Amino acid sequence: MNSFEISISNVKRNVKTYRLYLMAMIFSVMTYYNFSSMRFNPQFLEFSDAFAYIESLSLVTSILMVMFLIFFIIYSSNFFLNQRKREIGIFAFMGIDNYKIAFIFALEGLLLGIISLISGLILGVLFNKLFMMLLAKAALLDVRIDFYIAKESLIETAIVYSIIFVITFVKGFVDIIRTDLIDLMNSLKKEESLPKVNYFKGISSIIILAIAYWCAINQAKIGFDTALLISVLLVVWGTYWLFGSFFPMFMNFLVNRKEILYKGTNIISFSNLLFKIKENYKTLAQVAILVTVCITSLGTASSLKYYVNKNRKIEVPYSISFISNNQEEIDKVDSLLQNANYKVQLNEQIKYLFDNQQEYVIINYSTFKNILSDLNVENRKNILSQLQISQNEAGCIGASMTWMSIQRENTQITIEDVKFTVKAIPKIPLFGNGLPYPCLVINDNEYDVLKTKLLEQQFNGIILENPENMEELTYQLASVLPEQSKLYTSYIADATFYDFTGIIYFLGFFLFLVFVFATASIIYFKILSESFGEKTKYEILQKIGATKSEIRHAISKYIATFFILPLIVGIIHSSVAIWVLSTLMNYNIIIPTLTSILIFIIIHGIFYLIARKRYLQIIESA
Repeated sequence: MNSFEISISNVKRNVKTYRLYLMAMIFSVMTYYNFSSMRFNPQFLEFSDAFAYIESLSLVTSILMVMFLIFFIIYSSNFFLNQRKREIGIFAFMGIDNYKIAFIFALEGLLLGIISLISGLILGVLFNKLFMMLLAKAALLDVRIDFYIAKESLIETAIVYSIIFVITFVKGFVDIIRTDLIDLMNSLKKEESLPKVNYFKGISSIIILAIAYWCAINQAKIGFDTALLISVLLVVWGTYWLFGSFFPMFMNFLVNRKEILYKGTNIISFSNLLFKIKENYKTLAQVAILVTVCITSLGTASSLKYYVNKNRKIEVPYSISFISNNQEEIDKVDSLLQNANYKVQLNEQIKYLFDNQQEYVIINYSTFKNILSDLNVENRKNILSQLQISQNEAGCIGASMTWMSIQRENTQITIEDVKFTVKAIPKIPLFGNGLPYPCLVINDNEYDVLKTKLLEQQFNGIILENPENMEELTYQLASVLPEQSKLYTSYIADATFYDFTGIIYFLGFFLFLVFVFATASIIYFKILSESFGEKTKYEILQKIGATKSEIRHAISKYIATFFILPLIVGIIHSSVAIWVLSTLMNYNIIIPTLTSILIFIIIHGIFYLIARKRYLQIIESA
């Protein structure tokens, strides 16, 4: 039997162990192909605006996938090497050449890669039409999707993954060559020791994470970029110390409490955890950070979609808006609406000033009050009561398209040599994206003074009772209005910005699935690698009187800890990150945040059940 045949035989014999790895890799290849094919699909090429978003996001997600995949494959390869050490040692004991042994096992990894690549490409091609249909729907594109095989994407995916698998093959070969093969016969009999409790690092980890959270929350004082960098570094540092020192400290506390230790099967679960934490804390910390990335990415994408949907009335308060005080142009618009049988619900004409230097729209208090009433803005009475504008004061409403609030209370703004103290006003329906600038509300007298220095213009906002199917009307309006009128309709909103947010959410969710699959797989591999060495311990426990039910219960709690601890830490980290995002957006996004966390918990729970079942099968096998 040659080396190739031995490798194939090994793959067949260990197919149960490789099953989850193959699933993750196949799904990864399939997703990468679909992401790549977006850039070459002829149907999407017809939509130049949306295609620009799709192309850039496709490249970004593909690069992120490759980076994460490299980490996942390297980690998985190390797991398979550690799991097969005794088998490798037996080959060495039989006198087989070290280089041949290394080639057999490295080739085994390469075969898994080839199987993943071929299977992933086949599934990617088969499901590509469904993927594109979902993307088109998310992007609000009215396009018929045909079955299409992107040859360029097939070649790109094959090349990228082939390079990764070849590098993995070389790494696996070198790792085995450098390993002392004779010592591998006793690799599973290594002596375990209790971790040393480092109280300084344990307590410091909590302090470091608290500082990281403080920096993130107070990013307005520190500066967003600086706060982001400091917070990320401190979170990574604090998380490693948390699992490496604080958790052993906490477990040691529980073990020393007899009323807790001798309750049920805690003595088995806690003791096993305390011994294992020394070699597993790095994995737990890495998984906690990956959980943070997964939940934060999905939470951010979900929050963006949720925010946009809820914020639509602010960004698109009018079915049609344009800037013009030319009565002839206004009459042409009215005539088009009448001919198209559209019923006008509101026709708002607003006089305003515009400061070209700082790009502020300026209106007087009376106009502001009328707009709130005409648009039936919620809490308008409270807004007006809080906005008591005196001399040299101004209320400021952020631009409709600004997601993050940067306007601070009581800042000074100078307009035409007049200084105004600013009062921040929550974003409300006003001009929408038709006039996408911050708006200053000043008293009527000061407005009349500024009117002598700045050009007064007229904003026209029209709300239709039936604003559906406005594509043809939009083109007709564009033909009668000059470019400087800044025509904006609900159709334009859906065809530009709203398709962008839909694409982000769609791609973000698929990327989340790849990441969460790989994250849970890392825990799965780590648990399985220990199960082979733990079998003897549980056999001894049965011989000294522990029942099968008690051992199963102890194992369930032990495995659950590996899933729950990183999950809790990751949820806390990501909750702080999303809370900061909520503060920047000045919007309550608790619903998409909780939804993202719940989705992750469900997927994580499924992997826990899979890992528990496989662990028990190994422990209970004859």
